[in-house]
Amino acid sequence: MLVIDEVYHHTALQISSSDLLYLIERLKVKKENEIETLKQKIEQFEQKRRAEEVAYQSLSPVRKWFAGRPASHHQAVEYMVQVKERFRKMEQIRRRIRELDQIAERIKHPDSIERDEIELAPDTIRELRQLSETEDVQA
Repeated sequence: MLVIDEVYHHTALQISSSDLLYLIERLKVKKENEIETLKQKIEQFEQKRRAEEVAYQSLSPVRKWFAGRPASHHQAVEYMVQVKERFRKMEQIRRRIRELDQIAERIKHPDSIERDEIELAPDTIRELRQLSETEDVQA
């Protein structure tokens, strides 16, 4: 099967359908692991914030006055930006996984492909090429 770059319209990879399906499945697993990593980072950040709040609430009123709030306004804004960015990244990864599912379905049903070629985004081709090098698949 020929993999055509949808931006530059040249052959990027020449690979068998079964190997391409295998690489797509491996790439989906890799993307799902990235989502799990992002979720863990968000959870760690949340645990840190909760621990700071618990420590602050355990102080006496006088010590609270001297200590100030554990998270300043700047830190709270920074926290929201980081969390929002991680959620945005997770949504992008989920979108890529859905695209990979659609590509796999098109490959599994060769009657839906006019020729023995498929067009992919340059980023997907790059990731598939990198994965093929680590997985010892001939691409």
